[in-house]
Amino acid sequence: MGPLLAFGFWAYVLTVAGIYAIFVLGLQVHVGDTGLLNFGHVAFMAAGAYSTGLMVTNGVPLLAAIPLAMLVAALLGVLVGLPTLRLRGDYFAIVTIAAGEILRIMIQNQQGATGGTLGLRKASGGWPSFNRDILRWFEDTLGIELERRVPLLVITWLVALVIALLLVRIGRSPWRRALRAVRENEDAVAAAGKPVFQLKLQALALGAAIAGVSGVLFTLLQTSLYPENFEPIVTFVGFAILILGGIGSYFGVVLGSILISFIISGVRFLDFPLAADKVAALRFVVIGLIIMAVMAFRPQGLFGKKEELHLD
Repeated sequence: MGPLLAFGFWAYVLTVAGIYAIFVLGLQVHVGDTGLLNFGHVAFMAAGAYSTGLMVTNGVPLLAAIPLAMLVAALLGVLVGLPTLRLRGDYFAIVTIAAGEILRIMIQNQQGATGGTLGLRKASGGWPSFNRDILRWFEDTLGIELERRVPLLVITWLVALVIALLLVRIGRSPWRRALRAVRENEDAVAAAGKPVFQLKLQALALGAAIAGVSGVLFTLLQTSLYPENFEPIVTFVGFAILILGGIGSYFGVVLGSILISFIISGVRFLDFPLAADKVAALRFVVIGLIIMAVMAFRPQGLFGKKEELHLD
């Protein structure tokens, strides 16, 4: 069976889509809810991924490592936010790109701890063994032979659904309304006596923790981690998903992640008279054209509302 028809391949693509959905839900908290133009969001994903990998390779049980990795990502958000959140617009965006690259280069140069460019091997700990146990249970008990990627696919989308539902519930709270007021006019919020800096810091920490979850799931998917997995292009693909789905729309993030993931994976099956590296680059050209079309004809995205659009 060719890759185009192989269920295992598309199960992998859907798992990646779920990881991106979680990643961009965190970005939605920053950009859509608070107006923080964070171009270094991948740093929080890397923090979650490498925290998980380093803990499990040093004997920490995976179930204990996961919440600790989320906490590390949230703390990184606080550390980045404390000196930078008083900056606005373009300045904050530039600083966050720098923060993400600083973290990636530190990981790359810490050969002894992180494996550097050689990678952090067996970063998923006991997950492969647990995955095999799940598959064996389904086969022995229910007589169902599952593809090996199915357990993580289901777990990833369950996590994405839970996070989206929690954010929807938070969305009805006074706290989120305060965030949106900060997004619209933080000077007016400050004049009303609201703690603008604390609100922005809380939003940055929450979005970072969610991105940390995506890093954990990425670790389980890949089992080995490399610094090049966390280059700035990951954040910009996240922004493509956010713009396509709609700023302020959690449902749009989920659908946008699926569409973008299928576009990235599907382009490789088109018959172009180009070398493999050129076809790989063409995927991002296609995404760029889609984003240009969306911004030209429906700037609020597929499921966003014009009043939610906030890309100064």
